[in-house]
Amino acid sequence: MTEEKKVAQESSQRREGTYAAGALLIAITILINILFTGAIAYGITSKTGSKPVEGVLVSGVREFKMTAQQWYYSPNIFKANPGDKVEFSVASQDIRHGFAINELGINLALSSAGAVLGKAVIPSDIPSGTYTMYCSIFCGIGHPYMKGTIIIGDPGFNINKFLPYFATLVMAGVFISFTIVRRREIR
Repeated sequence: MTEEKKVAQESSQRREGTYAAGALLIAITILINILFTGAIAYGITSKTGSKPVEGVLVSGVREFKMTAQQWYYSPNIFKANPGDKVEFSVASQDIRHGFAINELGINLALSSAGAVLGKAVIPSDIPSGTYTMYCSIFCGIGHPYMKGTIIIGDPGFNINKFLPYFATLVMAGVFISFTIVRRREIR
Protein backbone atom coordinates (compact mmCIF):
# COMPACT_ATOMS: atom_id res chain seq x y z
CA MET A 1 0.00 0.00 0.00
CA THR A 2 1.38 3.38 -0.93
CA GLU A 3 1.94 6.13 1.57
CA GLU A 4 -0.82 8.27 0.04
CA LYS A 5 -3.37 5.48 0.38
CA LYS A 6 -2.39 4.92 4.03
CA VAL A 7 -2.80 8.61 4.81
CA ALA A 8 -6.15 8.72 2.98
CA GLN A 9 -7.36 5.59 4.80
CA GLU A 10 -6.31 6.95 8.23
CA SER A 11 -7.97 10.28 7.42
CA SER A 12 -11.14 8.46 6.39
CA GLN A 13 -11.16 6.42 9.61
CA ARG A 14 -10.69 9.56 11.73
CA ARG A 15 -13.49 11.30 9.84
CA GLU A 16 -15.82 8.33 10.38
CA GLY A 17 -14.96 8.34 14.10
CA THR A 18 -15.68 12.06 14.26
CA TYR A 19 -19.00 11.53 12.47
CA ALA A 20 -19.94 8.74 14.88
CA ALA A 21 -19.09 10.92 17.89
CA GLY A 22 -21.05 13.82 16.37
CA ALA A 23 -24.05 11.57 15.72
CA LEU A 24 -23.90 10.30 19.31
CA LEU A 25 -23.76 13.87 20.62
CA ILE A 26 -26.74 14.83 18.45
CA ALA A 27 -28.71 11.79 19.65
CA ILE A 28 -27.98 12.62 23.29
CA THR A 29 -29.00 16.25 22.72
CA ILE A 30 -32.25 15.15 21.10
CA LEU A 31 -33.01 12.79 23.97
CA ILE A 32 -32.32 15.44 26.61
CA ASN A 33 -34.51 18.00 24.81
CA ILE A 34 -37.37 15.54 24.39
CA LEU A 35 -37.21 14.50 28.04
CA PHE A 36 -36.93 18.09 29.27
CA THR A 37 -39.82 19.33 27.13
CA GLY A 38 -41.89 16.27 28.02
CA ALA A 39 -41.25 16.81 31.73
CA ILE A 40 -42.41 20.43 31.50
CA ALA A 41 -45.50 19.40 29.52
CA TYR A 42 -46.31 16.66 32.01
CA GLY A 43 -45.78 18.96 34.98
CA ILE A 44 -48.03 21.66 33.59
CA THR A 45 -50.82 19.31 32.56
CA SER A 46 -50.67 17.28 35.78
CA LYS A 47 -51.15 20.42 37.85
CA THR A 48 -53.97 21.66 35.63
CA GLY A 49 -55.70 18.35 35.11
CA SER A 50 -57.84 18.40 38.25
CA LYS A 51 -61.60 18.81 38.44
CA PRO A 52 -62.85 22.42 38.60
CA VAL A 53 -63.97 23.77 41.98
CA GLU A 54 -67.32 25.58 41.83
CA GLY A 55 -66.97 27.37 45.17
CA VAL A 56 -69.61 27.97 47.80
CA LEU A 57 -72.54 30.30 47.12
CA VAL A 58 -73.08 32.56 50.16
CA SER A 59 -75.58 35.44 49.96
CA GLY A 60 -75.30 35.60 46.18
CA VAL A 61 -71.47 35.61 46.22
CA ARG A 62 -69.50 32.60 44.96
CA GLU A 63 -66.60 32.13 47.42
CA PHE A 64 -63.38 30.36 46.47
CA LYS A 65 -60.81 29.48 49.13
CA MET A 66 -57.31 28.62 48.00
CA THR A 67 -53.66 28.52 49.01
CA ALA A 68 -50.55 29.61 47.16
CA GLN A 69 -47.12 28.10 47.57
CA GLN A 70 -44.05 27.53 45.48
CA TRP A 71 -45.03 27.07 42.61
CA TYR A 72 -48.71 26.27 42.45
CA TYR A 73 -52.18 27.21 43.62
CA SER A 74 -54.39 24.70 45.40
CA PRO A 75 -56.99 24.24 44.03
CA ASN A 76 -55.98 25.66 40.68
CA ILE A 77 -59.12 25.32 38.54
CA PHE A 78 -62.34 27.18 39.28
CA LYS A 79 -65.69 27.35 37.53
CA ALA A 80 -68.09 30.27 37.54
CA ASN A 81 -70.80 31.72 35.32
CA PRO A 82 -71.05 35.08 33.57
CA GLY A 83 -72.66 37.60 35.92
CA ASP A 84 -71.50 35.81 39.12
CA LYS A 85 -70.13 37.84 41.98
CA VAL A 86 -66.98 36.07 43.13
CA GLU A 87 -64.68 36.34 46.11
CA PHE A 88 -61.25 34.76 46.26
CA SER A 89 -59.74 34.06 49.66
CA VAL A 90 -56.07 33.31 48.99
CA ALA A 91 -53.43 32.50 51.62
CA SER A 92 -49.72 32.13 50.93
CA GLN A 93 -48.16 29.11 52.63
CA ASP A 94 -44.52 30.11 52.30
CA ILE A 95 -43.19 33.30 50.68
CA ARG A 96 -44.65 36.38 49.03
CA HIS A 97 -46.75 35.56 45.96
CA GLY A 98 -49.23 37.35 43.76
CA PHE A 99 -52.67 36.41 42.49
CA ALA A 100 -53.93 38.02 39.29
CA ILE A 101 -56.72 37.50 36.79
CA ASN A 102 -56.48 40.23 34.16
CA GLU A 103 -60.00 39.80 32.74
CA LEU A 104 -61.55 40.34 36.19
CA GLY A 105 -59.27 43.20 37.24
CA ILE A 106 -57.79 41.27 40.18
CA ASN A 107 -54.16 41.67 41.22
CA LEU A 108 -53.42 40.82 44.84
CA ALA A 109 -50.17 40.71 46.76
CA LEU A 110 -50.04 37.72 49.11
CA SER A 111 -47.74 37.53 52.09
CA SER A 112 -47.16 34.57 54.36
CA ALA A 113 -49.09 36.41 57.10
CA GLY A 114 -52.50 35.15 56.01
CA ALA A 115 -55.42 35.33 53.64
CA VAL A 116 -56.17 38.19 51.31
CA LEU A 117 -59.61 38.66 49.81
CA GLY A 118 -60.19 39.70 46.24
CA LYS A 119 -63.70 40.51 45.09
CA ALA A 120 -64.93 40.87 41.54
CA VAL A 121 -68.05 40.62 39.43
CA ILE A 122 -67.74 38.51 36.33
CA PRO A 123 -69.20 40.64 33.55
CA SER A 124 -72.36 39.16 32.08
CA ASP A 125 -71.06 39.83 28.56
CA ILE A 126 -67.72 38.07 29.06
CA PRO A 127 -67.28 35.28 26.51
CA SER A 128 -67.39 31.71 27.78
CA GLY A 129 -63.87 30.38 27.99
CA THR A 130 -60.89 29.61 30.15
CA TYR A 131 -58.98 32.48 31.71
CA THR A 132 -55.60 32.34 33.37
CA MET A 133 -54.86 33.23 36.95
CA TYR A 134 -51.18 33.66 37.67
CA CYS A 135 -48.64 34.76 40.23
CA SER A 136 -47.87 38.43 39.66
CA ILE A 137 -44.90 38.68 42.06
CA PHE A 138 -41.63 36.92 41.20
CA CYS A 139 -41.31 33.95 43.57
CA GLY A 140 -38.38 31.93 42.25
CA ILE A 141 -37.38 29.65 39.41
CA GLY A 142 -40.83 28.06 39.03
CA HIS A 143 -42.62 31.43 38.91
CA PRO A 144 -43.60 31.23 35.20
CA TYR A 145 -45.41 27.95 35.87
CA MET A 146 -47.44 29.20 38.86
CA LYS A 147 -50.75 29.44 37.08
CA GLY A 148 -54.31 28.30 37.37
CA THR A 149 -57.52 28.52 35.40
CA ILE A 150 -60.94 30.00 35.89
CA ILE A 151 -63.55 28.51 33.59
CA ILE A 152 -66.39 30.88 32.82
CA GLY A 153 -69.55 29.45 31.32
CA ASP A 154 -69.22 26.43 29.05
CA PRO A 155 -66.10 26.89 26.90
CA GLY A 156 -66.34 23.59 25.03
CA PHE A 157 -63.16 22.09 23.56
CA ASN A 158 -59.93 23.36 25.16
CA ILE A 159 -56.84 23.04 23.00
CA ASN A 160 -54.58 24.14 25.87
CA LYS A 161 -54.65 20.60 27.26
CA PHE A 162 -52.99 19.29 24.09
CA LEU A 163 -50.52 22.10 23.37
CA PRO A 164 -47.67 20.84 25.63
CA TYR A 165 -47.79 17.41 24.00
CA PHE A 166 -47.97 18.96 20.55
CA ALA A 167 -44.95 21.18 21.36
CA THR A 168 -42.98 18.12 22.45
CA LEU A 169 -43.76 16.31 19.20
CA VAL A 170 -42.84 19.36 17.13
CA MET A 171 -39.51 19.73 18.95
CA ALA A 172 -38.73 16.04 18.46
CA GLY A 173 -39.55 16.33 14.76
CA VAL A 174 -37.36 19.41 14.33
CA PHE A 175 -34.37 17.76 16.00
CA ILE A 176 -34.79 14.58 13.99
CA SER A 177 -35.04 16.62 10.76
CA PHE A 178 -31.88 18.57 11.61
CA THR A 179 -30.08 15.32 12.40
CA ILE A 180 -31.07 13.74 9.08
CA VAL A 181 -30.18 16.85 7.07
CA ARG A 182 -26.85 17.24 8.87
CA ARG A 183 -25.90 13.60 8.28
CA ARG A 184 -26.63 13.97 4.57
CA GLU A 185 -24.51 17.12 4.38
CA ILE A 186 -21.59 15.38 6.11
CA ARG A 187 -21.54 12.44 3.68
